[in-house]
Amino acid sequence: MIPVKSTTFFWPLLLLFVGGVSSCWGGAVVAWGAGTNFVSDLRNYGQSIVPVNLTNVAQVAGGGWHSLALLTNGTVRGWGDDTVGEIDFIPAGASNYVAVACGFHHSLALRTDGKVVGAGDNSFSQTTVPAGLTNVVAIACGFYHSLALKTDGTLAAWGGTGAENFGQGTVPPGLSNVVAIAAGSFHNLVLQSDGHLLAWGSNASGQTNIPAGLGNVVAVAAGAKHNVVLLSDGTLRAWGANDYGQTNVPSGLSNVVAIAAGGWHTLALKADGTVVAWGAGVGTLTNDFGQSSVPANLTSVVQVAAGAWHSLALLGNAPPVTQAESIHPRLGTNGFSLWLPTQNGRVFQLEFENSLQTPAWQTLPLAAGTGGGQWFTDPSPSSPARFYRVQRW
Repeated sequence: MIPVKSTTFFWPLLLLFVGGVSSCWGGAVVAWGAGTNFVSDLRNYGQSIVPVNLTNVAQVAGGGWHSLALLTNGTVRGWGDDTVGEIDFIPAGASNYVAVACGFHHSLALRTDGKVVGAGDNSFSQTTVPAGLTNVVAIACGFYHSLALKTDGTLAAWGGTGAENFGQGTVPPGLSNVVAIAAGSFHNLVLQSDGHLLAWGSNASGQTNIPAGLGNVVAVAAGAKHNVVLLSDGTLRAWGANDYGQTNVPSGLSNVVAIAAGGWHTLALKADGTVVAWGAGVGTLTNDFGQSSVPANLTSVVQVAAGAWHSLALLGNAPPVTQAESIHPRLGTNGFSLWLPTQNGRVFQLEFENSLQTPAWQTLPLAAGTGGGQWFTDPSPSSPARFYRVQRW
């Protein structure tokens, strides 16, 4: 058998070496912004009125006028607008989902078998999942299009047809090595494993113009016409439309571990479990629904999501997980394996290096987090000494 010389694991969010992990999943949901009542305004459909019995939530997502929650038992709950069935998933009661995403009037859910299910408006073919699509590890929804990331780092895209076609429903030729995806209203933003970004689709507000020299990106988010990215040092960069101040990152903002972009506002989750928001929703007239007015004393947040005019926060019993401890690393006839706790809606990748003197990490297939512990395996550890790490996006 081949001896394992050392094992190293770290998350890309803050590039920290792994220590312990706090259990913080399976919490409640807080929502604010449009949809806190059912007044006549077209943007109020109850998307911010969280069902009173909603508990054990593993992930949240916000759409135009609706919201989704993935529960720890693999089922999906929705609330808000259901005019075109955007919160209905067939078969009802299925419990084999690991991630959810919301578009303007449509939704996607990722199953444990790597297949995607769509619901809601299909006027632009946004819920017509390509035949044979499988091995999916992450999903994203634009206003009228959909995006999926596969285990091999390639993409599938669909929707955005007819009058809403800006090329956002077509994957650029040769695109590979993708590890994170985001969909705006009519554009896409993706992160590749080497830290590079690529954007395509509508560029009406410069949202597909990647800032020169931008590097060390570890997470991406896309709003209606703007983008925000998280850097490895916990700071942010944003560009694109700024008509409501959505790209004006607050001065001195740091220690950020997760981000979300709504239609015209932006959210940042800090390492201490608090949330910072800016853009529309703080007295910006037409688009002011309070979506950037974070509720007082909101703490212990472990995930944020943003709809067009509302915001969502998933609560836990500890600050967000930025480190995790590997358990049961072992070497056997099936190769080298390690066990790690994972989170729904996140993408993980086991990487290896034969020598830390000349770092050149080699990657194994991407994996979707399931909300529980998962085994990550290198089936062919051929070197006499090998270092390992797991990255999370």
